[in-house]
Amino acid sequence: MKLVPKLRKEKKVINLHGDELIDDYAWIKQKDWQSVLKDPSKLNGEVLKYIKEENDYKSDQLKDLTDLKNKIFNELKGRIKDKDSSVPIKDGAYSYYSKYLENSEYPQFLRIDGNNKEEVIFDANLKSKDFKFFNLSSVSHSHDHKYLAYNVDTNGSEHYDLSVEEIETKKVITKKIENTTGEIIWHPNNKIIFYTVLDNNHRPNKIFAHEIGSDPANDQLIYEEKDAAYFCSPSLSQSKNYLLIRTGDHQTSEYWFSQIEDFRNIKCFKKRKDREEYEIDHANGIFYILNNFNECKNFKISTASIEDINIWNDYIKYNPKHLLLDFTVLKNWFILFQRVDGLNQILIKSLENSEEHLIKFDDETYELSLSGQYEFDTDLIRISYSSPITPATVYDYNCKERKKILRKTQEIPSGYEKDNYVCKRVLVSAHDQEQVPLTIFFHKDTPLDGDAPLLLYGYGSYGITIPDSFSSNRFSLIDRGFVYAIAHIRGGREKGQEWYENGKLMNKKNTFLDFISCAEYLCNNQYTSKGKIIAQGGSAGGLLMGYISNERPDLFLGIIAQVPFVDICNTMLDEELPLTITEIPEWGDLKNNKKAYQYIKSYSPYDNVKKQNYPNMLITGGITDPRVTYWEMTKWIAKLRDCKTDNNLMMLDMNMDAGHSGASGRYDYLNEVALAYIFALKISNKATS
Repeated sequence: MKLVPKLRKEKKVINLHGDELIDDYAWIKQKDWQSVLKDPSKLNGEVLKYIKEENDYKSDQLKDLTDLKNKIFNELKGRIKDKDSSVPIKDGAYSYYSKYLENSEYPQFLRIDGNNKEEVIFDANLKSKDFKFFNLSSVSHSHDHKYLAYNVDTNGSEHYDLSVEEIETKKVITKKIENTTGEIIWHPNNKIIFYTVLDNNHRPNKIFAHEIGSDPANDQLIYEEKDAAYFCSPSLSQSKNYLLIRTGDHQTSEYWFSQIEDFRNIKCFKKRKDREEYEIDHANGIFYILNNFNECKNFKISTASIEDINIWNDYIKYNPKHLLLDFTVLKNWFILFQRVDGLNQILIKSLENSEEHLIKFDDETYELSLSGQYEFDTDLIRISYSSPITPATVYDYNCKERKKILRKTQEIPSGYEKDNYVCKRVLVSAHDQEQVPLTIFFHKDTPLDGDAPLLLYGYGSYGITIPDSFSSNRFSLIDRGFVYAIAHIRGGREKGQEWYENGKLMNKKNTFLDFISCAEYLCNNQYTSKGKIIAQGGSAGGLLMGYISNERPDLFLGIIAQVPFVDICNTMLDEELPLTITEIPEWGDLKNNKKAYQYIKSYSPYDNVKKQNYPNMLITGGITDPRVTYWEMTKWIAKLRDCKTDNNLMMLDMNMDAGHSGASGRYDYLNEVALAYIFALKISNKATS
């Protein structure tokens, strides 16, 4: 039996706003942390030894479940169609798609011409064979179909290398442009690509133009963002007439634009103003602008002409009950993606006669998304649909005929019967009587008598909505008697912009209290009982996991905290970290605002660890993660171990070959899912099946 790992203490005190911020483990963040993210072998030897001891301890604690883990892995894999392909997307003379070969971790990218001749244009399996980690951010063909540009991260640090090849000959035209964000924008002349580079603190702040085949050292700087709180990215307008550059933080945005043939002559569309957000596109000679100006919190659509971009006219008028999320403009159609009553909708508006109609679905809860497309002069759009118990379905929708054309339904090779499962969406009264949406699904044979273990998932930050989409993985728990629930708590945009704003800054505790209210509802209505719930959340959802483990450990049997953002005070005081400055609008300015400091410190998971019993906990991390760095979860578990007064299971799983998103291969990733599930089954006393 491995001994419980122990990390030495070295007290560090930060004096701020008349208060002391004490950290006994700050020393494990080394000065050259940027180099560690790129090359983990540079990690301090003592810290590396400790992390290895944690990984070994985790393996030792779960060694009796090796067979079960393998069984669950095979279940997860068995629900994935091994030889699978996406639905081709038409672009002129070719249609482009991806395909997985038998037992492959990564896809091939292909195209097919009008004679049904199939051609492999990029094989990620071949490109990845020399790497333990391989994340392909983008694969983008030129408008004339002659060249292919792609971006690859080979260690999980989210530094991407950009290359360009000639499709027909596979000849490398541009070998490698290092340190990019993963975006690729092709100039319509097919000779130039636009890309974004990262500064020393991993912030995307410069956009360059590269002439393919030339020396990247000579690439021309097109735009530089001087404000460290703002990140920038390029795009090409739908009309292909304009280069667009967006810059912004979590609550403010600004666009720069230029005619594509004169892309060096870039100018501002509308100057940034705090808390004003807008997104633009150009088509049919008009600029379309999604914006929240004039107190339109849930956004409206305006239009402007190139002759006077300062005069905006309403195109889609403001409706406070409709959250406008995105739009696409085609030659004859305006496509609006919106959320109403917590559910996504697609509205189609004719540019010829202004007639409107909605694409409707009848399920109680579902996820609906609009896929990207290449062609402009078309009546077809691509949409994807699923629900927690409905496998993903891909449709082409004919805007003119108002008809859905089924293109693909997700296959579950090992078998799946939708009628065996029940899915509900309820509203839960929170501490302040706000109504929180809660999605619940389970096997029809699971008794709802309070005896079932339950996994409750939550996130609640950045305005990100957790979709009610299908995941075949969850059935490895549901088929073993688990109830599965998703709490759509404040901090997301499930119920509009105010739902987000009421779960951030000085309202952040609403996120945590909403989750607790959902947990209590599930107990009170006998979906489960107190002490039978396993909570799961990752990244900013890990902050949620940290709070509930400190404040309501009695409610939860276990916590699965994946790449958890738990050391919020120290992180938000460290302006060298990639996200700190740009995240001030999300969390608050601890350094310069005493009230913000006091409020954040009052809920910061790391700073509120105390002498008490804690739930069973599985904490995960990635050694090259630039978003939630390796020292956060390492410090946290060390402090938890020092304070916990129980014998519950507490483990750290640090992936030494990956970053924030975990393993990169489609099957490799399933090992991480299986780990979480055997932990849940072990502590629920269901690890025998």
